[in-house]
Amino acid sequence: MADKYISSGVASPSGVLKTILFGILAAFILPIIYIILVRLVPNIWFNAICAMLFGMGLAYFIDLGIKIGKIRNFKIAISIAIFCGLLAFYVQWVVFDTIMYSAKGFTFNLSAEDFKILLKDAFYLFTHPGVLFQEIINLNEIGTFRIKGSSTVSGGMLWLVWLGELVVILGAVLITVGNGQVTKPFSETYDKWLEQRKLVSRINYIHSKDDFLIALSNKNTDLLRHNPELLDHQNFAEVVVFELPGEPAKFVNIINVENTADKKGKITTKKKNMFTNLRVANIEV
Repeated sequence: MADKYISSGVASPSGVLKTILFGILAAFILPIIYIILVRLVPNIWFNAICAMLFGMGLAYFIDLGIKIGKIRNFKIAISIAIFCGLLAFYVQWVVFDTIMYSAKGFTFNLSAEDFKILLKDAFYLFTHPGVLFQEIINLNEIGTFRIKGSSTVSGGMLWLVWLGELVVILGAVLITVGNGQVTKPFSETYDKWLEQRKLVSRINYIHSKDDFLIALSNKNTDLLRHNPELLDHQNFAEVVVFELPGEPAKFVNIINVENTADKKGKITTKKKNMFTNLRVANIEV
C-alpha cells in the first residue's frame, strides 16, 4: 500500500539560527518598503494587498532559511514564522511612527543629517516599546487616514483596522511557511531535499482516491505515467514528482484539474489536491 512522506522532525541549532537570521534580516528591511508603498498610495485596499505581499515576502526569506538550514520540524518552522512575523509588524510600527513624528514628514528629500536623526529616532522607539505604544495611542486618537467621503478613521474602528493589518501580515507568513519548504520530502540518507522534477505529468482524472490507492498498491505502473492524449482534455490530473538520484523512494503530489466553460465560452479552472507527498517507491513514474 502506498504511504506518505513522514518528516524526521530534525532541526539542528545551526539550521534554526540560519533561518532566524534570514527572518530577522527581512523583518528589518521589508517594513521600510511596506511603509513607503502605503504612504505613497494611501488607499485601504492597496494597503491590504501590500500587507499580504509583505507577509508573503517575509515568508519567502524564512522559507529560504528553512531550505538552507535543512529544517524538517514543522512546529519549529511555524514558531520561527510567528516570531519573525511579530518582529516585522513591530518594526513597521517603528518606521511608521518615526515618519509620522518626523519634522519633515514623509519625504525623500533628506540630507545626511536628516537621515541620521531618523535612524536615531527609530532606534530609540525600537528599544522603548512603552514610548512607541503611547505614541500609537496618541495617533489612534487623532487618526492616521480617512476613507473617501467620510471623516478621519480613529478610535475603535482604527484599532480594528490595525488588528486586521496584523492578521493579514501574520496570516500570510504562516500560510506561506506552513505550505512551503518544511513540507517537502527530504532524504535523510543523502542529507538533501528531494528535487522537484520540471516536467509535470498529466494522468487520468481521479474519481476515487481509494480505488486509485488500491491500484497503486498493486503496482499498476501505468497510473502515474504521462499521457500525451490528455493535453486537450477538459478534466485530468497533474502529477508533481520529487526525486533524488540514488534515493529509492519518490514522492508525488497529485492534483485534479477541472476545466468548465460557461455559456460565453469562458473557461474556469478548478484544482483540488488529491494526494501530497505520496510515496511511490518501486513504481516507475
